[in-house]
Amino acid sequence: MDKITFVAMLFVGSLVSLLSGGMALYEHLQFRFDGRQAQMELAVPSTRKSRLPTGGFDVIPQDVKYRGTDGEVFVPQKRLGGDIAQRLIDGEKIPVTYLKHNPQRVMYAGDELPNPWGWLIVGAVLLPMSLMAYRMLRREGIA
Repeated sequence: MDKITFVAMLFVGSLVSLLSGGMALYEHLQFRFDGRQAQMELAVPSTRKSRLPTGGFDVIPQDVKYRGTDGEVFVPQKRLGGDIAQRLIDGEKIPVTYLKHNPQRVMYAGDELPNPWGWLIVGAVLLPMSLMAYRMLRREGIA
């Protein structure tokens, strides 16, 4: 691998790391400042208990509502995984954190958001390193 390719890979790696860390940090901030705790349940409870014909990997649209301290929020055609939809049909209430301004986005209880700090630190280290390596290439007359 020649020198200019290595420096270009350092620069692209730093940008990808900063972008990934920035997106994860944005998601953290969204759920921290706009997130609401609630219990998710079917909007129209099923009177008969049925089994969904899925292996747990399908996406099933269901009308759900969130019950929280802010009141009820109706969410039409929420896309749910097969196992979550089956739990709701069985009458279970699932604790979630939803975004007030986008109720389709939820984080289920027990889920954790990705840690942005590792990506941001790697990007913050690689960016000056790639810029310094590029300056050294310019001095050598390669770039």
